[in-house]
Amino acid sequence: MGEILIFDKKQADILLSLGFKYRKRKINNKETFVFIQTNELMKELTSKFEKGSFFVSKNMCF
Repeated sequence: MGEILIFDKKQADILLSLGFKYRKRKINNKETFVFIQTNELMKELTSKFEKGSFFVSKNMCF
């Protein structure tokens, strides 16, 4: 289990409306939306989002 990083607020809000929660984090002075990686989230991402519109990090940062 890792983290999913999304830089587009519209995409993050779509996932939020589907029940997925995120935390905001600054990465290189950009607001990033960080989701906990789950099987359900991965299914949504791979079916509705373009490859490259999100990034998977194997490490979780607290």
